[in-house]
Amino acid sequence: MNIKRVLISVSDKTGIIEFAEALVTRGIELVSTGGTAKLLSDAGIKVNQVSQVTGFPEILGGRVKTLHPKIFGGVLADLEEKSHVQDLQENEITPIDMVVVNLYPFDEVEKTTRVEDVLIENIDIGGVALLRASAKNHRNVVVVCDPADYPKIIKSLDFCGDVTLQDRRMFALKAFYYTMKYDATIHRVLSELFASEKYEHMTFERFGNPQLDYEILDMVDNKFISISKYTKDVASITLGTILTFINPDVLVGLRDGLPISMVNIKKSGGRICDLIGDFLVVRKLTNDLARKLRESTFTTVAYETIEDEDIIEDTLSHKELIKYTYKQEPERFYVAKLVQNIMVKEYAKPANTKDEQDKDEQVIKFALKFMPRYTVIVQTEDGFANTEIDFASNIDALQRCIIKSNSKLTKIGTNGPVDSIFTKICKENGVEDIIGC
Repeated sequence: MNIKRVLISVSDKTGIIEFAEALVTRGIELVSTGGTAKLLSDAGIKVNQVSQVTGFPEILGGRVKTLHPKIFGGVLADLEEKSHVQDLQENEITPIDMVVVNLYPFDEVEKTTRVEDVLIENIDIGGVALLRASAKNHRNVVVVCDPADYPKIIKSLDFCGDVTLQDRRMFALKAFYYTMKYDATIHRVLSELFASEKYEHMTFERFGNPQLDYEILDMVDNKFISISKYTKDVASITLGTILTFINPDVLVGLRDGLPISMVNIKKSGGRICDLIGDFLVVRKLTNDLARKLRESTFTTVAYETIEDEDIIEDTLSHKELIKYTYKQEPERFYVAKLVQNIMVKEYAKPANTKDEQDKDEQVIKFALKFMPRYTVIVQTEDGFANTEIDFASNIDALQRCIIKSNSKLTKIGTNGPVDSIFTKICKENGVEDIIGC
């Protein structure tokens, strides 16, 4: 067992007791902080307090717990570097082989309050530092920030007593992405709170292939559209407008800035029952559509044109309505990929076509360019398109899409690898041609 010592400090305690028990039964030493240590101890799990390791108590109401050389020396040491190993020995620091950390729930707190003191106290410091330190040193330290990865860790330990370098890299990218989003949220919220003018958080961001690279969709700049009022969801509007620009008959449902469902309203016969998300983008908001959206999950609806504004505003009075206007016809968009410190730009332009099938295919193809790798989009004959994301396998994503689909499949697209198994499943469901991005 190459993993001998694990530091655990989590705000989201989902699955942590079971995970910790599994580690201990495999002979692994646990080190933990405050509430996490108490939870594990109360569950009968042997755990050492961080204060026992550092010889220093938690201070400042818990603001300072892990920020100590005995902890960060153990996390940041390159064990292949002789001087690092010598420093550990001279200072009696034991290496830490895995860091399991998630952060104070600032993103949840900011949804409920704008009280400055409350927001400030929910900004994590030590947790972010631990994630960045262990992600930086991922060859020596496994970084885990997502409870969904606990079973995979245990499976890997049972298989080889360690976590593969490939997975270590993926977990490191995940941690950097997690802390980036965390800081971006703090920046946005405090900018709204402190700035004299409103702040628009315009960044598109996403995972690419977690084994190879982290990709950023460079901003489709704000010259493309203008919107009727300030919203922090401008990125969602922009992505939705790109897709509805390609096919005006498409309605796009988004969550966390990603299109999770779409429908070609002509093919569906006006039905939108399977359309889900928090944010909807449409070209024309009709009275009939507004009535159907009254009881939907969407909290915000962005539209280009509206039928009867007064009637619709009354019908959707409990939802936020945002009007957008195309300032110029887009000639092209580009995706900027950062691969091993090299920025590669891929230009893309939707083809000019009147064929409805081609338009649907282009919507899927374009959506895949903006999605995390291993995304699958499945369209059915009634015009609905389901999206599934899996950071490890687009085959698993495809199978979940098929289960969710209520009618015959007509199109299947993915931005992940297409192997014989993926192709076989597509053929078994009546689709021969697979759409790639």
